[in-house]
Amino acid sequence: MRHGVKKIKFKFGKDANKMLFKKLAFNFLTKGKLTTTLAKAKVLKSYLEKLLEKTKELTGANKNFLLKKIIPKKRLINALFTQVGPAIKEKKGGYLRLIKLGRRMGDGAEMARIEWTVPIVVDLEKKKEEKKEKNETKKEKKEITVKKVKKTIKK
Repeated sequence: MRHGVKKIKFKFGKDANKMLFKKLAFNFLTKGKLTTTLAKAKVLKSYLEKLLEKTKELTGANKNFLLKKIIPKKRLINALFTQVGPAIKEKKGGYLRLIKLGRRMGDGAEMARIEWTVPIVVDLEKKKEEKKEKNETKKEKKEITVKKVKKTIKK
């Protein structure tokens, strides 16, 4: 008997389900909102709530847990600890909101959107811009050294 057991099962298989929720979690954390079926959204919400609880405190165990549960992107994990963790530190739960959108036209599946209850933007672009600037300065330095070498060769 299933008294008090609330668990939504999917027919894809254990490994496929794990990968599905890793990808959904990664997409949600990078985009900030996600539209999917209602059943997947309900499971994803509880999955993400458990992950977000770990971002409140930066410890090695929490970091390793997140690296294992989410697709291992260290840049995303660092952004979670620096941007999301402090924003939700005071809350005891309820970091995400589930909004029902109605039925999908093609197959009639119930659709839902997951979004933050607190306005949070995970910004991964900062580091990309910093890397671009570093690369540009390195290229400029290389060009200067190449010009100096050419001048010395001509003499």
